[in-house]
Amino acid sequence: MVAGGTKTATGAAATGGATGGAATSAATGGTVSNTGGAATGGAIAGATGNTGGAATGGAIGGTAVSSSAPGGATTGGKTGGTAGSSATGGAATGGAKTGGTSGSSTTGGTTAGGGTSGTAGSGGTSTTGGSTLIGGPGPAAQLITQSGVDWGKLVIDSTIAGKTSFGSTYPEGLILHGMSKAYKRLKNPTYLTFLTTSVGKWGVADGTSLDNIMHMAALCDTYEFTQTASYKAPADATRKIFDTYPKTSDGAFWHANNGTRDHQLWGDGVFMSLSFLTRYATVFNDPTVYPIAVTNLSVTATHLKNSATGLFWHAYDESGVATWAQPTTKSNQISWGRAMGWFSLASVMTLEMLPATDPGRAQIETILKDLLTAVAKYQDATTGRWFQVVDMGTNAQDWVETSCSSMYSYAIWWAYQHGLLDASYAAVATKGFNGVMQMVTKSATNTTTIAKICTGLNASAAVTDYFSHPTASNDQHGIGSFLLMWEGMQ
Repeated sequence: MVAGGTKTATGAAATGGATGGAATSAATGGTVSNTGGAATGGAIAGATGNTGGAATGGAIGGTAVSSSAPGGATTGGKTGGTAGSSATGGAATGGAKTGGTSGSSTTGGTTAGGGTSGTAGSGGTSTTGGSTLIGGPGPAAQLITQSGVDWGKLVIDSTIAGKTSFGSTYPEGLILHGMSKAYKRLKNPTYLTFLTTSVGKWGVADGTSLDNIMHMAALCDTYEFTQTASYKAPADATRKIFDTYPKTSDGAFWHANNGTRDHQLWGDGVFMSLSFLTRYATVFNDPTVYPIAVTNLSVTATHLKNSATGLFWHAYDESGVATWAQPTTKSNQISWGRAMGWFSLASVMTLEMLPATDPGRAQIETILKDLLTAVAKYQDATTGRWFQVVDMGTNAQDWVETSCSSMYSYAIWWAYQHGLLDASYAAVATKGFNGVMQMVTKSATNTTTIAKICTGLNASAAVTDYFSHPTASNDQHGIGSFLLMWEGMQ
């Protein structure tokens, strides 16, 4: 999605990068060596030797199988296998076992389940922010413990280097929202200063498009930290936009109100509205948002769901006049990865907002569970990531995309932790996490690069528009999505 209907690649230029053999974040108990290529950080439990290609070590909860691979990429590890096993040419040590039996021992590896016995994650609980969660430390926390590298912090520091603030585009708002989550964990005063400097420049959001409202979630986040009185007026006025914002006949907000996306529902748009509204409701105690959020998610799901796959189409036009609207469904009938990622994140934020007793909660839990169950079936077995067009991975033109993979990994992990999905999905989320980490590198000076991110795009009926759409390293969509995954999988 691109605000105003034009294709942009915000932050598309790659910042730094590990090239020419810069080694990143060696795995616990192992070393990473590389000649002529980038060594990918983020994998736990593996030592990889590689000549002429990208080297990726082992994984949380899996067998590291990183043998020497002259001239090509080596991807080690699989989720749910034996931690700490080794393969010819590569040693695996210190791997955390996820999806196995908690409390069992594994030669060369550390077992990390949810408790002292039983299936990983099912034997114990932890309490965070008043919520009882299934399982122990998540893949990101395990990676910090075992490698000593906080990739979330590195990405933020690299992204804001030389800057004092961000503007108010939704990709910038996404990063700021991720930064606010990092601030909660790290209490880094630099992050709070960056947040306050950014939101302090904002006024009431432009209500002509949902895209132009998302950034205000970060204003709510920052108010929660600082209680700065001047933030409340623009937040209140932005909330009032939705009292008169146009809707479809069944009650969901149009993606835009400026002649470009009237009558349309996109998977993207429901996040652009609800990211702000859910944070506003929580921070400023506005329960009138509860039924609004439930209606927007349920109506959007009704129109976008493909009953054959359980996946969602990218966009729907109630008027049927959009060039991409198919006659039978009025949707574009293409299941774009990031659109379903946006929807999943909006569902998570809504469930974080809703009280346990809210009458709409069960419906949203079911919608999210069903969507993520469908999404999990299309996870790429080789990389752990998901495809640009999720259900067309067998098409040679399709490719695995990083931002949606971050979103899915986080949402699936969240749903597992909150009991919506069983323990087998912890392995799916962990495999996705490890797959994303294969795309994250750092230079010798800690400049980070997140690769293979789809830049902003518009809905289309031509699947080739999705296949051929440009990718970039360090596009802001991918940075923000990564931060939400990293903080959400602690």
